[in-house]
Formats: sequence, C-alpha cells, structure tokens
Amino acid sequence: MTGMVVGAVIGLGALNVMALIARNSGRPFDQTTLTSDEDVLAQVATWAQANGYHLASEAGPNRVYRKGKGFLTAPMFLEVSRDGNRYTFRSYTRINGLIIKGDMALSGGSFVASVPRAMARKAQNLLFAQLHAPPIH
Repeated sequence: MTGMVVGAVIGLGALNVMALIARNSGRPFDQTTLTSDEDVLAQVATWAQANGYHLASEAGPNRVYRKGKGFLTAPMFLEVSRDGNRYTFRSYTRINGLIIKGDMALSGGSFVASVPRAMARKAQNLLFAQLHAPPIH
C-alpha cells in the first residue's frame, strides 16, 4: 500500500514537472495564417469530424476544436479565428498536472507529450494541406 502511494506521488510530481516545462517552453502554440475566399470554417468542421475533434467552444468568429479528454494522452487543440477572408490557426496540446497546466506547441523536438503532439501534428497537417497552408514541422 505504501508503494502505491509513493508511486502515485512520484507520478503526479512527474506530470506537474512536464506541465511546468510546457508552460515555460516559450512556445505555447504554433500559428498558421492564410487568406482564402473559400468557406474555410466548413472545411475545418468537416476535417474535425473526420479526425475525432469536437467543437469545444465558439465565440463569434472564433472556434476551438479539441480531441481527447486528457485521461491517457494530453488533449489536442486547434483554434480557428476569422477576420474577413483571413484565418488564423493556433495548434497546441495541453498538459494537465492537476496543480499546474501548460500548453505546448506541436512543433519542436521536445520529449514532453511527444506522442499526442505527433498525433495532432499529423492530423492538422492533413487539414493544412487541404487548405494549401504550410505544414507544422
């Protein structure tokens, strides 16, 4: 029983350290901007449904899509904002250490949340290719 408690405390500590690393990375998101006269929001909605993302919030021209609950992997996010025919995308994953939360860009070579970041990068690059936007590396 003591071993289980010690293991849980160590695991929680490690998760909070990863969240702290993410929060202090200086890169909380990747940003992509494009200009299009097409209905980009409809294309994003279709992509989201096909890739397991759901609309987490919508406020005027801003939409936030999320994949995952954060139980076994860090949740993945795609934010889309529209200003006329200009669209801005923010891509990131969130590490929730219960005490500390940190957002981290999908690009880069950090080991922190590398699996969900790679999964989100792959899915979101499919969308960016469809929209003729530069991929996340």
